[in-house]
Amino acid sequence: MAVKHTKKLFIKALNKKFGKDFDLAGQKVEYKRLGPEQNARKREFMEYAKKVEGKRGMTGYNPYVHAGGIPLGQRQLVPYKLSGTEYVVEGDDLHFVNNPAIQQMWDDVRRTIVVGLDMAHEVLQKRLGKEVTPETINNYLEILNHAMPGAAVVQEHMVETHPGLVDDCNVRVFTGDDNLADEIDDQYLIDINKVFPAEQAESIKAAMGKTTWQAIHVPTIVVRSCDGGTTSRWSAMQLCMTFIDAYNMCAGEAAVADLAYA
Repeated sequence: MAVKHTKKLFIKALNKKFGKDFDLAGQKVEYKRLGPEQNARKREFMEYAKKVEGKRGMTGYNPYVHAGGIPLGQRQLVPYKLSGTEYVVEGDDLHFVNNPAIQQMWDDVRRTIVVGLDMAHEVLQKRLGKEVTPETINNYLEILNHAMPGAAVVQEHMVETHPGLVDDCNVRVFTGDDNLADEIDDQYLIDINKVFPAEQAESIKAAMGKTTWQAIHVPTIVVRSCDGGTTSRWSAMQLCMTFIDAYNMCAGEAAVADLAYA
């Protein structure tokens, strides 16, 4: 009974909406969406595709082959509203290939490695009897910012990277020890007290204690040319060579291995 009742209500609603003499065959509605031409980004794509086609001598992007000859854009190509913001953007702009900000975000994730300094300093002091001071740390950081982009230290006849291709590479330190932070050259320091609000800064420093860390960003071109594991290898190699240079070590001594894993 319930099914029959529902069916009757459905038929009644159809009759009310369309009338008893409603003939679909006699109805014709034309929706003018203009195909791909309705969208500025698609027009840009088509224009550029013609240039590319001329250069390479073969066809490429063509939204008119979208569905068996039916062009892209039979429906309205609506933009997207970014969640939590008032920004409305073209959908194509959110594709990572088209969006340099997304690319750089992913590059920054892969090219960044955080390495502690305390264990390395203990190795230098306890195993090798070296003196570690704010002055030696600053000297080390100067050498490291020369070496980390891909420059040679200690060894002669080593190929080097062009500075113009690796200018986004840098190494800075951050520490929970305010006294040490005061002694570090500003260009090599991430000052927690300045980067974070006072309450957050105190919380971070309390969690860190007196430890000191290096924020290493290898060149973007490295992680675009190699896999993510190269970040660790690249960093470890340049760190070891810099320690050897900055603290006048012998390149072949066993302590170098400890520095590589520090």
